[in-house]
Amino acid sequence: MPLRIQFIARLTIASLAVAILAPVLACQDQEPTPASPPANIASPVPTDAFTPTPAVTATRAPVPTSANTPVRTASVVPTALPSPTFTPNPALSSTGAPTHTLEPTMTSEPGKFIAISSGGLHTCALRTDGSPVCWGWNEFGQASPPQGEKFTAISSGDLHTCALRTDGSPVCWGSNEHHLLRGVQVGQASPPLGETFTDISSGDFHTCALRPDGSPVCWGFDAEGRFTPPQGENFTAISSKGLHTCALRSDGSPVCWGLSLDIEGQAASQQVPPQGETFTDISSGEIHTCALRADGSPVCWGSNLDSFDGEFVGQASPPQGEKFTEISSGGYHTCALRADGSPVCWGSNVDWYNREFAGQALPPSGEKFTAISSGGWHTCALRTDGLPFCWGRDNFEQVSPP
Repeated sequence: MPLRIQFIARLTIASLAVAILAPVLACQDQEPTPASPPANIASPVPTDAFTPTPAVTATRAPVPTSANTPVRTASVVPTALPSPTFTPNPALSSTGAPTHTLEPTMTSEPGKFIAISSGGLHTCALRTDGSPVCWGWNEFGQASPPQGEKFTAISSGDLHTCALRTDGSPVCWGSNEHHLLRGVQVGQASPPLGETFTDISSGDFHTCALRPDGSPVCWGFDAEGRFTPPQGENFTAISSKGLHTCALRSDGSPVCWGLSLDIEGQAASQQVPPQGETFTDISSGEIHTCALRADGSPVCWGSNLDSFDGEFVGQASPPQGEKFTEISSGGYHTCALRADGSPVCWGSNVDWYNREFAGQALPPSGEKFTAISSGGWHTCALRTDGLPFCWGRDNFEQVSPP
């Protein structure tokens, strides 16, 4: 389901540069702190209140790092990783190396949940009573949900999070800025007034939701109208990530909109679904999209590359012969659940900005889950007893649930 001063590159991950903008400038060194500021809840505003001002220049914000992780700017050329032929296999890393020498951080803490959503460098979940809990990087309040609220759905974006109350009204918190555009306010955390929704999905700098009749509504960054959903369409599912959104019609046919670009402005085709296919589930990643056919077989499209150095990592190359009941596309990896609840992941296992092992695509063996969510450099899932289990990068405790 993604970078900047933040991330994030999402992944958030990394965050993505907009092709229609001017060349990306040098990174700005800035070190966020993992402190937990008061909740920054944006009040709903009319949809026409946010008309982003086109920026003539753009800058890629530095990815946040922990005290032990030095910041590496985009101008630094990282040492290339091996690029052998990719064979998706949950037992191997994206480079094909055995995993016994690479142990990702994995944690499981008390506290039962009914829903979980991994963002760029933070994670949010809903307790059994609908109360929200978030953990991880909180520089912009994205991990500080409002107190006393109860929700039925929650979705973590890059630097913001959105949720739905029991009456369908949306609530969002975190940043309203597009940090690649020098802090231009675009409003991804400011939902429209008077709307109610049945589904909601947070991307990097935009958010989309479905009304009860299935019609889509999006707010936030809208470069040249490319993030405006198609008119006259009704959908049963919607998923936003990176710079694009995908949705499913009632007959299962996919529709996508946004930008088909990676962080360097190269074509990625993540918003160009295959023709003639129908799906039961769909999930937008940073520069790829994955979906499930009615028989559970996975289909992915978009880029298989790492946006920063063009290395093949295979996030859009699902394993052959597998059948799944749920799928989740992250920054540069994808995870899914088999019918028995066992997880399978493919794609990058690297915090590609710092070129360090993270293990986000290495799920624990022997575990069974009922839900899974791929974030930037981490993945979280829910066990059958409702307990959360996360793995991957933990520099801001995004894989350390309370």
